[in-house]
Amino acid sequence: MDALSVENLCVKANGRHLLENITFSVEEGRIIAIIGPNGAGKTTLIKAILGLMPYESGSVTAFGHPVKHINSHSRVGYVPQRLEFDRTFPLTVSELIGFTVPPIYSFPFFKKEGEKKHIVELLETVGAGDLAERGIGSLSGGELQRVMIAKAIVNDPRILFLDEPASGVDIEGQERFYDLIKRLNREKGLTVVLISHDLNVVYRFADTVLCLNRRLVCSGRPEEALTDEVIKSVYGEMMGAYIHSCQDHD
Repeated sequence: MDALSVENLCVKANGRHLLENITFSVEEGRIIAIIGPNGAGKTTLIKAILGLMPYESGSVTAFGHPVKHINSHSRVGYVPQRLEFDRTFPLTVSELIGFTVPPIYSFPFFKKEGEKKHIVELLETVGAGDLAERGIGSLSGGELQRVMIAKAIVNDPRILFLDEPASGVDIEGQERFYDLIKRLNREKGLTVVLISHDLNVVYRFADTVLCLNRRLVCSGRPEEALTDEVIKSVYGEMMGAYIHSCQDHD
């Protein structure tokens, strides 16, 4: 069964097409990476899929349900590219995650024990068990990303959308982050759709790549779809040899 199906999606704003006739599908339990230059429409695509911005034509279904029912039927997690918040606001990690704990854990009989246990388990799952009582303003980039993953999977989603999830995180933190995503994919069967600029990440972690530049340039297994010609057509001549350096590191 396809976790996600997008058919002839077109997004238009201010008289200009941001996306044109995008068609692809994602098999359940797979990791798919979306790449492309700045302005290619990557974030626009995810927001259109999630119903966060309107599209001119086309259709989006998740696990067989129309996108307008995506949250109620498909359990979706989403980590945006940037999280804007007041770092001086007195909010702990547990309190942040508690805002999105499923209703069953918020009933009076469950609130004290069930909710606390659920939050602790989530944080331990993402390797952030020691951050529960930390203020969100004190977290490093890598710590905040792990907390945001915990928040995104609080409802046990079937599909997780990540918009450049490791931007602003150091190399070591990025490695831990993508290892975590791979583990969640493997252990929970979680379908993952992520935007990345790093071709090394695409080769190492993605089952499928979509190359986007307002239109769908290519799709398929990274080692088959990302030819020199495709890379050059999307990123320019300077990226022509980059694909080989990525392959050499595998």
